[in-house]
Amino acid sequence: MDEKKLKEDSGFPYGWNKGDTCVMITNKTKKSTCEYTVESYDGRYFGVRSHTGLYHRVSPWRMFRTREEAVETLSESKEQGYGGMTLG
Repeated sequence: MDEKKLKEDSGFPYGWNKGDTCVMITNKTKKSTCEYTVESYDGRYFGVRSHTGLYHRVSPWRMFRTREEAVETLSESKEQGYGGMTLG
């Protein structure tokens, strides 16, 4: 099956597709991030897999396109005085 066709058939909410790479914050204090591969969406959580092979179920607001975007969100949430990110 053509890879492009596979991506079109597996579109998930929030603009994610199966096989996309997302970045998540693993340590807020150190601003550490890790890349994960998007595998599934169950209607509430995304299923992502790390480079070590571990599978995680995560909320969409924890997923970012780039490391810079993830770290920027940390700075914004600190300025606002509370944690959490918006789905905007």
